[in-house]
Amino acid sequence: MEVNQEQIDAIVRNPSESLNVEIKRWIDSDSPEGAAKIVKGCLALRNYNGGYFVIGFDDKTLQPDLGNQPSNPRVLFHTDKIQGLVSKHTQELFEIKVSFSSRDGIDYPVIIVPHGVQVPVAAKKPLSDNSNKILVKLGDVYFRTLSANGRPSTSPARPEDWREILDICFENREANIGRFLRRHLTGLDQTNLIDALRQFGILATAPTPPTLRDESIKFLRAGEKQFSLALNKRPLKAPYDAMLNMLTWHVALVTDPEWKGAVANASFLAKVLASNPNYTGWPTWLDSRTFDDAQSRPYSLHGAWETFLASLGFSPHLDFMRFEPSGRFYQRRILQDDLTDRVTPGTALDPLLVILRVAEAIAVGIAMVRSLLGSDEPPRQLGFAFLWTGLSGRELISWANPMMLMVPTHAAHENEMITFIDLPSDTPVSSIAPLVDEATRELFALFGGTRITYSVIEDLIVRMVERRLP
Repeated sequence: MEVNQEQIDAIVRNPSESLNVEIKRWIDSDSPEGAAKIVKGCLALRNYNGGYFVIGFDDKTLQPDLGNQPSNPRVLFHTDKIQGLVSKHTQELFEIKVSFSSRDGIDYPVIIVPHGVQVPVAAKKPLSDNSNKILVKLGDVYFRTLSANGRPSTSPARPEDWREILDICFENREANIGRFLRRHLTGLDQTNLIDALRQFGILATAPTPPTLRDESIKFLRAGEKQFSLALNKRPLKAPYDAMLNMLTWHVALVTDPEWKGAVANASFLAKVLASNPNYTGWPTWLDSRTFDDAQSRPYSLHGAWETFLASLGFSPHLDFMRFEPSGRFYQRRILQDDLTDRVTPGTALDPLLVILRVAEAIAVGIAMVRSLLGSDEPPRQLGFAFLWTGLSGRELISWANPMMLMVPTHAAHENEMITFIDLPSDTPVSSIAPLVDEATRELFALFGGTRITYSVIEDLIVRMVERRLP
């Protein structure tokens, strides 16, 4: 299993519990109680399609559990030991990996549970404490759910959880079938193939409502205005102000129909932030509620939640986000291409990073809207508008992973590009590659008519969803 150490470091640096991230205080993996927590957590994350089990932090304050750390965490939480424990108690075997990240001189273990569950994973062997109290029950299927107060937790699956568990398993099976078909249909014209599959009902589609495109772009422009208002209240000084003219990416998500009369309370915010799958170390619409800098935490304003992030740490960022309870979400982000020392600022746009950001926005958007849907509510239509500004004079350069893609060197002559896609909220994340292709095709064409091969897009998205990014 590949491990993205940068993402592990980011999780330990700024821990935040979500449905894909479980956090526990230091536990003794040799004790029945500690072993039970690990087994339950890993099975729940596997059934939720993978994630991270972070050990050594208070799950309420998210601060380090100082004073209780063991002297030998790399021994207690060695991959072979944890793998043996999990395999002993799970009916469907799956591989795990334990990675470590140091913070203030302490090594914190992160158990990585992979994506790809196709059959619900149940406990095959009970686990009891020294007084014979059952801690893990034979046949229990553990799952990550939101409690009444909106906090993520691990518990045996409830009746209302089974639809989501089965949806996750079916989506992964569909992904495998899709890869099989693509391997055997290689060489056929992709556009004609997709049209044919849609005609026969094999590939779901929905007509694009013109008003949804208009509403999405309108909300994107409204998000820009909200950022300007936030900037007036929090004027940036050097060197932050220099970021305002850098390469910028915007994304707006509009849900149709919207939720009428919804309130931007703490429960709404907890639901959408906890639903984020955290595919990357600095995810789209990230959860900053636990950040040390109070100015970086979400704040309520005019019936919505906003977040303004300005950081000059080892990885500089300037992000603005808005969460509206009607089902509308916006993000503005300065891109890494102008913040790295690996390429001259103002000269490059990395196409692989573009693909990853768009794919992550779609995947996270689907997860956020699903978190707001009731169990008996039908799927809703999602409209995504994407905007890139500051493109003129740049070339497509794969600087972050230069060995993965080589593209012709052509400079863009237009300074901005807007694209739009729409999809149902029940779209499997495993099938978003054609949508990412559609959302980025016109952008890449600005650079001398460049077209990124579909197989490159699909492979990169699979790596992201399965958390195997380099």
